[in-house]
Amino acid sequence: MRETPCSSCASSAAEPCLACQLQPENYVAVKDVWLDHRDDSLRIPESAPVEWAMVDLPDTVVARWDAAQGQWQSCREDYDGVAPLMRFLWLEITTHCPHQCRHCYLGNRLNRGHAPLSMIDAGLEAAKPWCPTEIVLSGGEPTMHPRFLAILQQSLDAAPGVRVLTNGWTQRAEVVRALAHPRISVEIPLLGNETVHDWMTQTPRSYARIRRSLALYVNAGVHVTLTTTVTRQTLPTLPDLRALAQELGIVFAPTPLSPQGRAADHWEDLRVIS
Repeated sequence: MRETPCSSCASSAAEPCLACQLQPENYVAVKDVWLDHRDDSLRIPESAPVEWAMVDLPDTVVARWDAAQGQWQSCREDYDGVAPLMRFLWLEITTHCPHQCRHCYLGNRLNRGHAPLSMIDAGLEAAKPWCPTEIVLSGGEPTMHPRFLAILQQSLDAAPGVRVLTNGWTQRAEVVRALAHPRISVEIPLLGNETVHDWMTQTPRSYARIRRSLALYVNAGVHVTLTTTVTRQTLPTLPDLRALAQELGIVFAPTPLSPQGRAADHWEDLRVIS
């Protein structure tokens, strides 16, 4: 138990901070639990393989979407039909993104297509009997889906809460207004200071854009959490990111690096060395 502030991230929490916990043997590919790896032989017209699953926290997938059958299939023999309070539905609605992040979990699936709206409609409708308490919209960059606003509304109709995992690139007024909803939460990452962030995203001036978006979203009343992925490069910037979150009046939530996709390819360059 850590009782003094962490020298790495200035956390004063009683539990060891994330930076202190990041020993190589403790890395867990969390999204491998959340996502269903679809067989590439399954072809859906005008779409890329899109991964989504119904999840029980902390680590039990109870159902996966079977695109061929157009229905959710139970993954747990002992499923008794009782909806746990923390069940959520993870939907990866697009693989498109304006960034080329060195740690992107999509790997070579990046920028391969959007999920068809008909498939999303069917999945959300079929999920209702499972009683999800939260729908997580992910990507890629979910706001790049051409029908994002419709998907957002359908998600609100299907569950009490919606969480949008966005890189904050979108500044369109209609999207920002839609996200400023009391049942919607938004997570936006900054991957360090300007130099580190632009290096991580491989997108020049992306840091400046996301900083503007953070202010725009907060001022519009969007419920925002500032996130970051802890890597060797971002670790020294954690105190500054925490201070920025405090300045904006929002929560700061660093998360560990997961060895999958591009992160696996760059693992030795990115992982925190103890």
